[in-house]
Amino acid sequence: MFSRVLVAAFLTVLSLPAYCQSPPANQSSTVPDYVLYDRFLYRVLWFQNQANNLKAKGKDDTFMRSWIRVHAGFTTQEESSLEAIAADCEAQTSAALSAAKALAASGVNPSTSPQIQSLLGQRQQAVLSHMSQLQTAFGPARYVVLEAFARQIVRFGANAAISVGIVPKAPPAVPAPGK
Repeated sequence: MFSRVLVAAFLTVLSLPAYCQSPPANQSSTVPDYVLYDRFLYRVLWFQNQANNLKAKGKDDTFMRSWIRVHAGFTTQEESSLEAIAADCEAQTSAALSAAKALAASGVNPSTSPQIQSLLGQRQQAVLSHMSQLQTAFGPARYVVLEAFARQIVRFGANAAISVGIVPKAPPAVPAPGK
């Protein structure tokens, strides 16, 4: 019994270098900007929804409400612009996504349906349009800060599922206060 465990541990240690290697050169490890911003804008709204839930329960919502502004170093005006653009983007993209989900639920194949592909294209265009709005609202220098922050909090691992289609979004991990 002990020798089996020892052999299993030895084989595990030998296989670790394979897990630590970079993806092959022909595989792209970058995520399209519209996917990054779709996830980032969702997270902006997620923090606001969590703050609203805390406030409804009579609890202090300051930490959740200000998390993005504080961690990104945004001004209150930039924070307001970001929240407004995120809300508008969510309203537009959720309509297209809901329609695509309804078609998929009715048995239409998402990968071959021109209707679903069109709806997902509309979703992509809505996100790209809101990216342009962010660029205008923040200006070139501050947009660089916004983009770096978005890339910092939205991470996609090599094995992570990227929500570009009809996959529900999971809430982001929230660090504990003071970290």
